[in-house]
Amino acid sequence: MKKIWLVVLVLVVVAIAAFWGYRKIFKEPGAKVLETARVERADIRGILVETGIVKSQVGAVVKVGARVTGTIMQMNVKVGDRVDKGDLVALIDDREDRKQLERLKAALLSAENTLKQIQLTYPQRIREARANHDYAKINFTREQELLKSEYTTRDAVDKARNEFEATESNLKRLQEEFKTQTEITKANIDEISAQIKQIEVRLSYSRIHSPISGVIAEVTAQEGETIVTGLQVGHLFTVLDPTSLEMWIYVDETDIGKCSVGQGVEYYVDTFPDRTFHGTIGKIYPQPVVKDNIVYYVAVVEVPKADAEFLRPEMTSHVKIIFEEKKDVLTVPNAAIKFEEGRQVVYRLTGPGRVEKAIVGIGLRGEDRTEILSGVAEGEELATKLILPVTRRP
Repeated sequence: MKKIWLVVLVLVVVAIAAFWGYRKIFKEPGAKVLETARVERADIRGILVETGIVKSQVGAVVKVGARVTGTIMQMNVKVGDRVDKGDLVALIDDREDRKQLERLKAALLSAENTLKQIQLTYPQRIREARANHDYAKINFTREQELLKSEYTTRDAVDKARNEFEATESNLKRLQEEFKTQTEITKANIDEISAQIKQIEVRLSYSRIHSPISGVIAEVTAQEGETIVTGLQVGHLFTVLDPTSLEMWIYVDETDIGKCSVGQGVEYYVDTFPDRTFHGTIGKIYPQPVVKDNIVYYVAVVEVPKADAEFLRPEMTSHVKIIFEEKKDVLTVPNAAIKFEEGRQVVYRLTGPGRVEKAIVGIGLRGEDRTEILSGVAEGEELATKLILPVTRRP
């Protein structure tokens, strides 16, 4: 009986010790609470904070050169000038080509007149030859018939035959000559026309037009300088379209798994820290970029024309990629979540200067608030900033 009471006494002592130990761990009397917040329902979003660079789109920067050798007669722009697509920017000396073009046009006109003359005279000559041929044929036939009745001589028949054969040969010769002269003259016209087109193309190379609308970013030659083209095109100027921009986001390899095409993006640049720009990830390059021994993947966001007015190529941007959003979920401020002994905990207010530690399950962690899955209820007040009393150990 005494042994039973002894066991009961030991159990009571253990229970009391465990109770006071529990209170020592999960309740902190004498804590100084500096700031508090309530457990509330709110919208929350998960973000990745990355760095980006504003870049010109492909085709927005064009270096324009010359394909012909010559002296620059006109340079109509300087750095900073705005140009429209098709504007004449520079003119290279083209006098020699123009003289050659004039000679070729004169030769073409002569060849065309020759063709007209051939087409006008030869048909008339062929008609006359055919008429002579027809008469000679009739005469030859008549002489043959007369010879049968001995009203003519064989010499007359032979003479008629010779005349008939001669007119036939002449007719064929004129027909072949007409065909040959026509083909030769047309071929000559085609050749001259091809040379004219070639010269006109070369002349077009002498007139340098802006390929796009934009701003002149660089001018590398001036009036009076001679451009010599060889294995590469001589560079004259660079034109930039400042409204065709995109942003390259350098996503850390540890974050790329949360990044995908179609996600929304918010960003700002240092020159406009109070202006937030918005965009959408359009593509992610598969080829990594290594900078300072850190692996990044480039996500590309197209910059709208309206935003491009405030941005410049190579500006650094501070980016937030929104990879997940939740509506009307239970949340607490991030400052209320503490990490202790491998667990997420909060300190719930139980009275003046008294807090109680609670282990919580968390979900999505946002910019300012964290989703709560378990451990606290809506409306409870938590300490976001507090000073805990020092616990003395025996």
